[in-house]
Amino acid sequence: MIKSQKGFTLIELVVVIVLLGILGVTAMGKYQDLSTDAQDAVNEGVASELSSAAAINYAASVVGAADLAVTGAAFDCTTVGALFSTGGVPTGVAVTGAIDCTAGAGTSGTCSVDGSGTPAGTTATATLLCTQ
Repeated sequence: MIKSQKGFTLIELVVVIVLLGILGVTAMGKYQDLSTDAQDAVNEGVASELSSAAAINYAASVVGAADLAVTGAAFDCTTVGALFSTGGVPTGVAVTGAIDCTAGAGTSGTCSVDGSGTPAGTTATATLLCTQ
């Protein structure tokens, strides 16, 4: 009488587990460092929002209705919170730097945008236009 074998042998199960382990280790490297990419995206998003808000602010200054006067020899970038629709820079994000607006309206300068998240991520730059 011949018995038919049912199930898997121990060696077959070990091979499958080893293969799954190799795939898992390979995939872990791909998704392990997403927090830095997320912080970079936050920095870039805030910088582009600030650049857009500064362009709208400059356009409004042409007709005399600007929200924020971007003027002076050393305009402080930390005061740009008035340009955001919420009235301030988002929590956890710092805007630093200074812009020289002595050349007049339409002169551009850059401010640094950096989140305080962990890990730190790459600092982004926002371009602001002087209003006077």
